[in-house]
Amino acid sequence: MKLSDSIKKRSNNYLKGVFLFLFLFSVSTAIQAQNQKITISQKQTTILSVFEEIEKQTNMKIAYNEKAIDVNKSISIDVTKKTLPETLSAVLKGTNMTFKIQGKQIMIVPIMTANSDENIARKYSGTVIDENGLSIIGANIVQKGTTNGTITDTEGKFSLSVPIGSILTVSYIGYITQEIKVDNHTNLQITLVEDAKSLSEVVVVGYGIMNRKNVTTAISTVKPENISKAAVSNVSQMLMGRAAGLTANLQSPQPGGDVSLSIRGSGTPVFVIDGVMMPSGSLEVGTGHTEMMQSIRRGGLAGLNPSDIESIEILKDASAAIYGIGAANGVVLITTKNGSEGKLNITFESNWSAVKNYPYLKPLNSQDYMNMANVFNKENYLLVNNMYPYGPNTYDNKWTPSFYPHQIEAAQTTNWLDYVIKNGSISNQNISISGGNKTFKYYLSGNYYNHNGTVINSGMERLALRTNISAQLFPFLRLTTIVNLNQNNYTNSSAEGGNTWSDVLVGSLQNALAYPPLLPIKGNDGKYTIFQNRSNPADMARMNDRTQTDGYYVNFAADVDIIKDMLSARLMYGSNKENGNRDFYLPSDFYFFSMYKSRGHLGYTERRNETVETTVSFKKQFGKWAKVDVVAGMGRYLNKGQSLDVDYENANDVIAGDNVSTANGPFYPESGRYANERRSQFVRASVDLLDNYVITSTLRRDGTDKFFPDKKYALFPSVSIAWKLSNESFMKNFKWLEMFKLRASYGQTGLDNLGSSMYSTYTRADQYVKFSENTVTYIPFRLNGPDYPNITWEKTIMKDIGVDFALFNNRVWGSFDWFRNDVTDLLRNSNAPLLSMTPTIPMNYGHYYRRGWDATLNSINIENKGEFSWRSLLTLSHYNAFWIEREPEYYYQEYQIRNNEPMSAYYSYQQDGIINIDKSNMPESQRSLPAEAQQPGFPIIKDKNNDGQITVDDVYMENIIPDITIGLGNTFSYKNFDLDIFLYGQFGQMRSNYALNWASAGQLYMDNPRNNTDLSFNLWNSQTNPNGTLPGIAILKTVPMPGNAGINYIVQDASFVRIRDITFGYNIMGNSLGNFGRYIRNIRLFVNVQNPFTFTKFTGFDPEIYQGNGTSMAEHPMTRTFSTGAKINF
Repeated sequence: MKLSDSIKKRSNNYLKGVFLFLFLFSVSTAIQAQNQKITISQKQTTILSVFEEIEKQTNMKIAYNEKAIDVNKSISIDVTKKTLPETLSAVLKGTNMTFKIQGKQIMIVPIMTANSDENIARKYSGTVIDENGLSIIGANIVQKGTTNGTITDTEGKFSLSVPIGSILTVSYIGYITQEIKVDNHTNLQITLVEDAKSLSEVVVVGYGIMNRKNVTTAISTVKPENISKAAVSNVSQMLMGRAAGLTANLQSPQPGGDVSLSIRGSGTPVFVIDGVMMPSGSLEVGTGHTEMMQSIRRGGLAGLNPSDIESIEILKDASAAIYGIGAANGVVLITTKNGSEGKLNITFESNWSAVKNYPYLKPLNSQDYMNMANVFNKENYLLVNNMYPYGPNTYDNKWTPSFYPHQIEAAQTTNWLDYVIKNGSISNQNISISGGNKTFKYYLSGNYYNHNGTVINSGMERLALRTNISAQLFPFLRLTTIVNLNQNNYTNSSAEGGNTWSDVLVGSLQNALAYPPLLPIKGNDGKYTIFQNRSNPADMARMNDRTQTDGYYVNFAADVDIIKDMLSARLMYGSNKENGNRDFYLPSDFYFFSMYKSRGHLGYTERRNETVETTVSFKKQFGKWAKVDVVAGMGRYLNKGQSLDVDYENANDVIAGDNVSTANGPFYPESGRYANERRSQFVRASVDLLDNYVITSTLRRDGTDKFFPDKKYALFPSVSIAWKLSNESFMKNFKWLEMFKLRASYGQTGLDNLGSSMYSTYTRADQYVKFSENTVTYIPFRLNGPDYPNITWEKTIMKDIGVDFALFNNRVWGSFDWFRNDVTDLLRNSNAPLLSMTPTIPMNYGHYYRRGWDATLNSINIENKGEFSWRSLLTLSHYNAFWIEREPEYYYQEYQIRNNEPMSAYYSYQQDGIINIDKSNMPESQRSLPAEAQQPGFPIIKDKNNDGQITVDDVYMENIIPDITIGLGNTFSYKNFDLDIFLYGQFGQMRSNYALNWASAGQLYMDNPRNNTDLSFNLWNSQTNPNGTLPGIAILKTVPMPGNAGINYIVQDASFVRIRDITFGYNIMGNSLGNFGRYIRNIRLFVNVQNPFTFTKFTGFDPEIYQGNGTSMAEHPMTRTFSTGAKINF
């Protein structure tokens, strides 16, 4: 025999011995546990409490299915020194349940009947997992039509003998039940999908959790697991159209772009992550003394990886009152993922995306630009000289064209946009590790996100690490630690920002649209060409502007069970710290702000938010008639920050900001510091009577350091009730009605939102004072304003009436809410009286209200029919806001509505065509206007009341708030394939389309005009386009319209429907991977398209994204994203 064979044989014998020892040890341990004597004496307890006591005494694990056994059933037990089987038999007496003991596992299962045909039965084994590949412990597997069944063990495994062709019903609470017909394949892997309709779904509420069926207020839930996150950089980008009552509008598609969130038409909501209040906006570093267009519009919470989010709850009504200050705008509760009991689970997800711009405004080529300039230059000549068709004089043939035919023919075209916009890409990589046992649970994740933007010099790179570790140190004490570390690196684009009518401080997109196409990139001298005082768009790529933000977030919590399952306490400390560094530099040969000069800025800013809270919770079931849930606590909230900026000029281009001491100067240093503190006490109490009536009340006392002592504290109460009508005996005959609940709530919240103290403050004056022949300099300080001891809280009273329902065996479910929020004592800065030391003063004044409704409808249209399923989600939202009382001495225009004026009212005269050359289409009412308004090419003003003249009575009022906002999702699945399509949109919104300002006769008529877009082909002119739809040169004349109201010729219907996401996926189960299935639970392959289609009549710009606050801007183009990726669970 070879030596190697001898060694191999001995090794095999050794391994056999080890396995035999382990087997005998496990068997002996199990036998020992079964023979161990148990003593329990409890009266009026629950089966669950007895199970926990058995686990404690035997060190064994009990698994059961909550659908099969009511563990909250009240029992009394008195056993002394009984064996485990004897004890379990006593507990399960009268429950139609029995038990199986397998090693250290006790499984509570239904009592099985004998199989009628054992000869053809076959043993089937398998694993039950969720959509993330995690094992489901205690899932129920039953042969349909029998009581033959079992449950899964701690690894989600099961085995069951049934005849071939039998149907296995697989169920678990909170998941959709599946039916599987078995064949010759005896190894099964079953994936259960979470049941979003489950009435036992747990909802996060203020300082606690609650079953959805007992919720008394308006709360919307968003599950991120159902949303593609391939090209999503922050949490706000996941919420568009996903929750009724929440308006989410994209502000900019730039990397990390912001999404404005508004709950029922209010301002920015409060964000609470794992119980800690967080800043909602992004941390940005300014440019100090250096002039720079403000083109950064990034979203907040950029350090939070969307893949780490477990659930998002939106508190829309009185449910927000327990958060006090700021909760008038609603609250967004974010719960992040944590570890769960079970074996190690590793998930890796990788995806890559190509990003392309939507079609953008199209500048004129050189020939069109030059011809158009000639046309409107001549139109202006005719208008100024009162020549036909603008006056009685005939054309004198003395007009000189701006461009001659030979110049037009020879001109070359530079498409300046090609040097500004481009294709982009996104790389998004995620890994997470989770698992744990009864005493220790862990979740660790890492994220790398890199977004290369679709305009020059725009990008975002993020590195994020997150841990969530929970340890049950003692039966009464659990410690939880959450840590999030992140670093974000941004390339700040100069594409957006600025005023189109300015030629100095504008972004590269505006310059690309304005630069004449006949100009080359560089002149004969090799330098970049300059037009007017604008920077060359191609040269703007050399602007160096970068920001780096670093942050950490820590959350430490200690949970103490004072009386098990009744009285507990929680101490939490949370801290979020962010700091940002910005390095901005313009080289000496770069033309910007009307000069060649090297300029730079180094900036640093930081902010820190701390939360310290202590809460005590009491939960008690009083027989069958009442269940009480009370939480009380107090908190201290501190936010502070500081900044340091240095601007410098005339630096060496090679050194730039690396060593500012080498710059010649001048230098402009600035610094600042702030701190704010709030303190609160709060209580929430909920009582469920007879499982029919639920009453919840909250009270919060908030204190702020901004107000004077007698105004410092305020009380914010709320009360809400729910009637579970479907639980009433007289409703039992309505079998199709699973749940019907009526709700009503009332609450009060407050704001201290001026952002400054009501105490007088001082600041440095703008001028220095010099003495002794300028050898001594004094820096004077001036008073910013006096004390304002009478300023107090802004108050919001929130009222809501709602209904929750579930119909047809939970195939259709949803909610509907009507609300009204009254806002009083508005906290605003208003114009100060004459001769005041400051131009504005803080005031409490006025009263307005918001009212509206929102609805959510979910449906299971087809479920597991031929392995095909189809689910739908519909969200609908509508609100409006009206003034009841304006600020003192508010000046009303004579056409304004005095009573219940919409807060978003837009007043204007409506265009009803264009006056033609011979004025044959000009109505008689137009003749009541000045002569300048009767010229050809001027808008025809609509005579609203048909009285034959144009007066303020003809002014139209448009409420620019959308009539309705929608979200619609459909999810289809067939076998291992799934398709998800989600769209959102808004209808009935009127909006000024500033893209039409890029079709301006007022710019084209000038010598050497800026360029326009192809929208200028719609401009009226008497030579080439007498049927134009946009006003001609006559609109440039100042015409005093009655009441000074404007003309709405650039206002358009901004209604749109956008397909937000289309995701197609294929799931590969581990048992189909052969040997790899030992290591891989499942693989999901997917492709995703974001924003593939937008349906709208809005022209030029996108109807949704930010548009310059009333000035004509060139915004970042909307983007389409094409993604592909894979998610692997190990």
